[in-house]
Amino acid sequence: MRFLSTFFASLLAFFVAIGLLFILTIAIVASSSSDPEPYIQENTVLKIDLSGTLSMRADQDPFEALFNEGDIPLSIESLTDVLEKAAIDERISGIWLETEFIGGSWVALEEAHRLLTQFKEESGKFVLASTTDLGFDEKGYYLASTAETIYAPSQAYFEFNGFVMQLSYYQELLDKIGVEPEIFRVGKYKSAVEQWLTDEISPADREQREALLAQVKSEFLSKVSLKTGLSVAELDDLMDELYTGSMVDGHAAGLIDDLAFPNDIRKAVAEAAGIEEVDDLELVDFGRYAKVSRREAGLQENSSDNELAVVYASGAIMPSIPSDFPFETDDAITFEALNKTLDELEDDDDVKGVILFVESPGGSASTSELIWNRLKTFSEAKPIYTYMGSVAASGGYYIAAGTQKIYASPNTITGSIGIFRTMFNAEELMNDRLGITLSEVQTDPHADILTMTRPLTGAERRALQNATNQGYERFLEVVAESRNMTRDEVHALAQGRVWPGSMAQEAGLVDGLGTLDDALAALADEAGLEDYVIERYPAPKDPIEELLGTSSQMMAQWSIQWLPEPLQEVLNQPMMEDPKAISRQTWALWPVKIDIQ
Repeated sequence: MRFLSTFFASLLAFFVAIGLLFILTIAIVASSSSDPEPYIQENTVLKIDLSGTLSMRADQDPFEALFNEGDIPLSIESLTDVLEKAAIDERISGIWLETEFIGGSWVALEEAHRLLTQFKEESGKFVLASTTDLGFDEKGYYLASTAETIYAPSQAYFEFNGFVMQLSYYQELLDKIGVEPEIFRVGKYKSAVEQWLTDEISPADREQREALLAQVKSEFLSKVSLKTGLSVAELDDLMDELYTGSMVDGHAAGLIDDLAFPNDIRKAVAEAAGIEEVDDLELVDFGRYAKVSRREAGLQENSSDNELAVVYASGAIMPSIPSDFPFETDDAITFEALNKTLDELEDDDDVKGVILFVESPGGSASTSELIWNRLKTFSEAKPIYTYMGSVAASGGYYIAAGTQKIYASPNTITGSIGIFRTMFNAEELMNDRLGITLSEVQTDPHADILTMTRPLTGAERRALQNATNQGYERFLEVVAESRNMTRDEVHALAQGRVWPGSMAQEAGLVDGLGTLDDALAALADEAGLEDYVIERYPAPKDPIEELLGTSSQMMAQWSIQWLPEPLQEVLNQPMMEDPKAISRQTWALWPVKIDIQ
């Protein structure tokens, strides 16, 4: 029997190895070939499909990079480049947006809206929008509102009913399986731990989330009002009425310009381009046009020796945890990786300043402290500012405090100045539910404090809460120094509360609101630069390297995909990677997934 199991295991390993070898062979061949620059005919329309998830910087799928002719994926970074080229390129007559249900933060959506509006106003070229038979939600419609005309099939779905966050709580689940959470936190708004402690949202958490939703709704209605001519109050009333998803009702309300079939939409695009025969309409998709060089589009290349660096710090802030898996992933912010990049930029005489682009809900308090200190020392050599993406909260704000100035979008989720520690007691699960008993042999009374198989004593709880309080006070000290405030002034804004960027600026937690370009302009002024080039770090990986590094993430996802989605979200949180790490670390973390629908 053992022989058969060994034989089949070896056979399976053989076929897996052959499959990997086959994929890598094709990958190497694909990556070695290079396509010529796309040829763009006169009077071509740029077609942009807005679906999937819109991010600030694309996380290239290695399979697409190798097998999809090297087309560049859509992101705010690539959209900025494409629209700059299309605006000046005389061969591009206009843009056809096709939107549907789209994911992404409201910071990314707001920037895409701004870029498309700027293209239309500065180039004088047309922008038309349509949707497919899927229809679109508020996010898709928000981007479509940049167009002069919005077309849609009459029976497609139209979501225009407001915004919602749905939260999951696990108190009853833990009670059923016999696990008791041991939570230590500072700040009534520090809601990252409430999923374990209660079965519904707390008043404090509701208060801060309602502020986030109000900011999103305000942004949405203001832009739709500009497109439709309807007042914000009228649109607010429509959100209470148009909950059935009827595109016909959306058209009757003046939100959709024309109900049309795909052939009619294509004809309208041709007419906007001044083309009489629809068959003569030339389209180029986003990924292909992105490969057109800036010089070919008619833009002059900047040859300045002065460089401003944008360093992307994305993901949870985590210690570098050794792994036995041969291919490591880079889905977290670690001190080692960021320090290496900063060392290189500090030694590069061409680099005159740095923008730290923070996209993080926070993470380990100790790692955040190390990064904060490194940024402080870097600022003594060269100017460094922070630009906050969709979220820069808790530990994300902690590291931002190490830079000289902080910029954000009005919709950035920031603040959450507070910390917590999470432990679990599984004694009942082990003893009563599973029938497993444990015995310890130890040298000291608290040597087994991290075993998670006994309740904490009163003295241990007091000691752990005191340690958590010390971490919170240190957080207040860091922010007070950065923002030139007193400890009590910071505490009044802290206690774990999150703020939209607009309110964070009013509170003095952020220096300015705007775009990444605005932050770069301010940095250039600080460095005394009139001309400069922008370089982004870390550089994108080679597709083959990315393919190998992605395999561990794929295996992790496959292993839990059978679980209900709320449980998958819990297990995907960074602090769940190592159970003991939960107890050992003090966390400066805002809930990892923030989904406004």
